[in-house]
Amino acid sequence: MKLTKLLALVVSVFLLLAGCSSGSSSDSEKTKDGKIKISFINGFTGGDGAYMKKITEAFNASQDKYVVTELQEKDHYTKFKSGDYDLVVVHGNNLETYKQDGLIQDIGPVIKKAGIKESDFHQAGLDIAKLEGGMYAVPLDIHPLTMFYNKDLTAEAPKTYEDLKALNTKLQAENKDTYALGVPSSGLVEFYMLMIAAQNGVELKDGEKLNFAQEKYADALMQFHDMIWKDKVSPAKLGLDGEFQTFMKEAKEGKAYQTAVALTGPWFYGAAKEKYGDKLGVAPIPQIGSELASYGNAHTIALSAKVEDDQVKEGIAEYLKFMFTPENLLNWAEGGQAPVHLATLEKIEADQEKYQIAYQNSKQFENYVNPPQVYQFGEQMRYMNESVFGKLVTTENFTKKDLMKELEKASKTAEQIAKTAPQK
Repeated sequence: MKLTKLLALVVSVFLLLAGCSSGSSSDSEKTKDGKIKISFINGFTGGDGAYMKKITEAFNASQDKYVVTELQEKDHYTKFKSGDYDLVVVHGNNLETYKQDGLIQDIGPVIKKAGIKESDFHQAGLDIAKLEGGMYAVPLDIHPLTMFYNKDLTAEAPKTYEDLKALNTKLQAENKDTYALGVPSSGLVEFYMLMIAAQNGVELKDGEKLNFAQEKYADALMQFHDMIWKDKVSPAKLGLDGEFQTFMKEAKEGKAYQTAVALTGPWFYGAAKEKYGDKLGVAPIPQIGSELASYGNAHTIALSAKVEDDQVKEGIAEYLKFMFTPENLLNWAEGGQAPVHLATLEKIEADQEKYQIAYQNSKQFENYVNPPQVYQFGEQMRYMNESVFGKLVTTENFTKKDLMKELEKASKTAEQIAKTAPQK
């Protein structure tokens, strides 16, 4: 009996000590010199990573109460889910999933503590970060589909599909291996499919699922097929990132195709600028559908659901207060991103040449259509990304009837994924 009581006492003491020494976010962790630690994980492993590091390092040097440890990991989503982090960068199309899975919390109170107001941001950014129930992230930027053009092949940026066809006729008359633009079969195809939906007024969200099986959407998508096989403004059967690869090549008869325009990701700007220099033009994407609209993804900064400690939240508020000022956020614009912070946008507009890519992309905010907020957006889009678009643009005799069959299959898959959402 005495032994049993002794064991119970030992277990109780052990549990008490374990609770006190826990590394969970509910207890603020401190450095040896007493600074409160804040962990921030993101996927900025490309050229943009150095610019975010610059902001973080400047914050750490600006005060002596907090230290932000920033981790830039290629698989940062996986590491966030299995680790213990305070802040995480979540793409706009993933926010609803992270909210429903209970991985993030309403960051509104922290933003308020930082003195940041919703009116500080462009509405396009707010539309992404605000979900049912609150503000689930701070909107950082929007990276829409961007147009690069080679000034040696076209003096002005095409503004419509008719402009692209006219340019193509001119280029083909001079060199059969030179085209207006390239349509890829994989890579940024999600951006293409969501852009053409936006430019034709097609609403893909249907309740909690994506509904692709719409006649109007099939008609819109068929334009990509016709670009290649009917109007021939693009070479046929381009592969991964073909829209950018052909833009970067020089036409050599029988060996390579070259395009005058690339509808691509802004992250390719550095490589394009290095190759073309002053001959590189950047502009908003042209109107290919029935109305002008743009689509892309976004970076947002979200607060982990694990964070409970008030001191950690105060530190996060100070970090965000520091970041969301033109002085510091211009670093992000210099890295090629387009911030949605209005005061920073004013500075970008005042120095358009220095912040060329940020300025041109910010011009698309007014007609930007954000990703449909559905559970597991990426999984609901997977069949479209991995199968449908490839068949559409690489099969010459692919018909609208063929496409509708594929869209119905994609919709059924999306519906099945939607049903896996946690019960509200």
